[in-house]
Amino acid sequence: MTLMKQSDGRLLNCFEIFGLPIEYKIDPKILLHEYLNRQSRSHPDIGEKTETEEAPGMSAVESSLLNIAYGILVNPIKRATHFLELHGRHSDDLAPEFAMEAFSLRERYEFLSSDEEKKRFQMELSTSVTRQIMQLEAVASDLDVFQKKYSLLRFTASFLEKEFGLKVD
Repeated sequence: MTLMKQSDGRLLNCFEIFGLPIEYKIDPKILLHEYLNRQSRSHPDIGEKTETEEAPGMSAVESSLLNIAYGILVNPIKRATHFLELHGRHSDDLAPEFAMEAFSLRERYEFLSSDEEKKRFQMELSTSVTRQIMQLEAVASDLDVFQKKYSLLRFTASFLEKEFGLKVD
């Protein structure tokens, strides 16, 4: 994910759009409340029209920006990517210490023969993703550790999507 830039060249800060601090762990209820509140004031199709204006609030482009920012923050992997990029960190590389673990995961999958074994493996990976997201929340104050754990999470989620067609949201 590459961050969008504002017209003045600054990186778009999705946390700022919703008045949230730049912290990985967010309360989804607060995020949803802020999203709905801003969307109800800004969406071009909502609100009473007056004789002098077509629709109150922001333009369709700004309403769309709210949708994009919400989509980033509500998804734990996209939020982690955004969090790292706002801190000037690259999020593309698999941390070297996890390369062997990633290789081992692929190899283990290749040797599964039955659908039942693959289903158990899929459940194991899904549980691992949930655990990894919780670990990210716990280590967000240490960007080096956060970036390493994010790297493994991104690999695991990508593996689930490629091999099982499951998206992590």
